[in-house]
Amino acid sequence: MEIRRFVVSPIQANCYVLSESLDKGARAVIVDPGDTDLTQVFTYIDDHEFKVEANWNTHAHFDHVLGVDIVRDKYHCPSYLHPDDQGVWDATPASTQQWIQRNVEPLNAPDEYYRDGDTVNLAGEVFTIWHTPGHSPGGVCLVGREFALTGDTLFRGTVGRTDLPKASPGAMDASLKRILEWDDNLVIYPGHGESTTFGVEREHNRFLRIAARGGE
Repeated sequence: MEIRRFVVSPIQANCYVLSESLDKGARAVIVDPGDTDLTQVFTYIDDHEFKVEANWNTHAHFDHVLGVDIVRDKYHCPSYLHPDDQGVWDATPASTQQWIQRNVEPLNAPDEYYRDGDTVNLAGEVFTIWHTPGHSPGGVCLVGREFALTGDTLFRGTVGRTDLPKASPGAMDASLKRILEWDDNLVIYPGHGESTTFGVEREHNRFLRIAARGGE
């Protein structure tokens, strides 16, 4: 499995392309296409002639979903979202205007909804959906055998903000306590910033350390 990170949007969000290999024609998915300019993403995909099978979204904040319809139009693939983030998805034009003063059209509805415990797969690699609300009501982590895409739930050294509309500090605390069962060797690919491992975060991320102590 190959994973390539692209930093997109004025808020420096991570968009990922997962592919079964770097061979021409390999199957691929796009995770969190968070800008209307995805030239670098598309160039990488088209240079390898990847067959894009799906768009998986970790949550619906505008800096993670702005390019969803562009992706669907170009590759004719379904887009996935947790249903609890539908309201955030629908607010994309308003939130985009608020944060980066850009006018955009409303997004079309997601094609599929995934829920806690569901699985999605790419070329036989299975990812389990962990519903991890806190940063947004429908935030999820996609957890595979060796790595997890954590969106804005868990970053290197910190966690997602809980002072935004529809965010919940209590829900974030519960989500962090729940993911403490993850293996320390799991590589973490977050929605912003560099990758890390869960073991490093368990030891050094003060939010996870607080969760492990049962809160403060």
